[in-house]
Amino acid sequence: MKQILLVEDDLSLINGLSFAVKKAGYELDVAHTKSEADEMWEDGKYDLAVLDVSLPDGSGFDICKSIRQTSKMPVMFLTA
Repeated sequence: MKQILLVEDDLSLINGLSFAVKKAGYELDVAHTKSEADEMWEDGKYDLAVLDVSLPDGSGFDICKSIRQTSKMPVMFLTA
């Protein structure tokens, strides 16, 4: 697992997770909204998706449904 997609709108959480993930040797792409994630998502590009449950324009569950149409990639959910 090398490439992670993080979908999160909280900047402080993004900063903390980005630091930890990159320090552990993983590559990270960040989307702040469902729309951004939909544009970035490509089957086979990511090894893991970390999704915020509540986003300004939808939810992580909506993104997960889209991912599941083409992929069995692991998905983790975040919530405050």
